[in-house]
Amino acid sequence: MKTRFFILCLICTVLLISLAVPVCAVPSISSISPAYAYNSAQIKNVVISGSNLNVTGTNAKVWLEMDGESNILASSKSYDADAGTVTCTFPIAGKEPGDWDVVVRDKDSDEDVLSGGFTIYAAITLTSVSPTSAQTNDDDVTVTVSGTGLSDIDYLYLYNSDYDNITADITSRTSTKVVGKFNLEDADIDSFDICVMDSLETIKCGLDFEIVTDEVGSIDVETSPSGAKVYLDSSYVGTTPITLDDISPGSHKILLQKTGYVDYTKWVTVKADSTESVSADLNAVATAATTKPPTVVTTKTPLKATTVKVPTSWPTPATTQASLPGALVVLGTIALGFVLYHRK
Repeated sequence: MKTRFFILCLICTVLLISLAVPVCAVPSISSISPAYAYNSAQIKNVVISGSNLNVTGTNAKVWLEMDGESNILASSKSYDADAGTVTCTFPIAGKEPGDWDVVVRDKDSDEDVLSGGFTIYAAITLTSVSPTSAQTNDDDVTVTVSGTGLSDIDYLYLYNSDYDNITADITSRTSTKVVGKFNLEDADIDSFDICVMDSLETIKCGLDFEIVTDEVGSIDVETSPSGAKVYLDSSYVGTTPITLDDISPGSHKILLQKTGYVDYTKWVTVKADSTESVSADLNAVATAATTKPPTVVTTKTPLKATTVKVPTSWPTPATTQASLPGALVVLGTIALGFVLYHRK
């Protein structure tokens, strides 16, 4: 009995102590608005809602994070205690598209994360369209639009304020290209804008597209010699002789090419229900005359004989011979002297 009473008193004491110790409230994110933006500029007035989002201290921060990317720190933030919200600005211009986590750190350095709470989209740009025109009453016109930020495009259409939009069936899309098919049955002949709209209902227009008459003409093309390649408005269409049918009225460029001949170019004005003719005598490419190189004659020049004077060796002094009479006088004198010496 005493033991049970002791345990009960111990439990009550622990409860009283736990109630006496203040509990630190941690931040909790419930939502963010808007939850997306394009990476063409910074996004202002982003409101993060939740509880205990006090970001007034120096340690408090708000940022976006994604694996492999540097954090995007809010450039400004303000806390509304009554509403329990944080309003901030994110400098997302040029940042990687994708789903980013939203992180709030309060003044006590406690954090909460809203996983994938903010999506950055690539900015939509339209750079080119091919083809740039099509005939009315053509029910199968494939158009390719190139640009950026096109992976989330839901609609591709032709816009002119005087008519209803003409919407294409999208057959493929990537981040840089959208391909669609238009049905131009009973379409009005006029100029239109190419427009796209993504899943966020963001609309981008700006490329020109012409719907032209379906009345057509023809061009007969022949050359001498035949077999020349024919290009209609820079597109290869065959070799001569050839008849080009279903050509829309207007001015068209014909280019003829054949190896060994000068290119031939002509502009042809096509009229509906008529045939124009192009007949060309191709000129051979002028070739430079082959000049035989001059014969090189090697002339053997005889060597000039050169006399080399060899110096004479130094002369040996000649031995001077005394004349015979003088020698006899000398010998006689010596003999006489010798005789006189012995007489003495």
